[in-house]
Amino acid sequence: MTDKYTIGTAAPGAGHDAGVNPFADQLTRHGVPVGMWPMLSAHGVGTLVEKLGIVFTEITVERVVATMPVQGNQQVAGILHGGASVALAETLGSFAAAMHAGPTRRPVGLDINATHHRPGISGLVTGVCTPIHLGRSTTAHEITIANEAGQRVCTARITNMLLDPS
Repeated sequence: MTDKYTIGTAAPGAGHDAGVNPFADQLTRHGVPVGMWPMLSAHGVGTLVEKLGIVFTEITVERVVATMPVQGNQQVAGILHGGASVALAETLGSFAAAMHAGPTRRPVGLDINATHHRPGISGLVTGVCTPIHLGRSTTAHEITIANEAGQRVCTARITNMLLDPS
């Protein structure tokens, strides 16, 4: 598989021109490769990614990886909120679908499901997204979310439809 973007991880303080993309600082903070910036020029990574503290460490067609802190994303019992895990999974699956779709089509979620295996207690969780199906009009991805000990916290699956430009 080949990437449909020029991938280069944004480096903090790399002097990217915010005039070209009003979200340059945000995209850099969240580890988004510069080649994806044009696709994100209207909304950046989105307010939820900011609130959840998601940081990308790898974005390719074959694999999208990001971390998210447990702290600040807990439910009333003090453990990682299941909805935060699903939001991390959907973010990774959507970015992965966008990588496959390329710059002219845009992914929209059709279905997502998740199984929670154990609680996220502290530190960071890491989500790893890999393709199950990369088609012309749909994609399906599996996302595994693990704690810092490498124990699986959640497994999710997302299906995205790829929309042509309107």
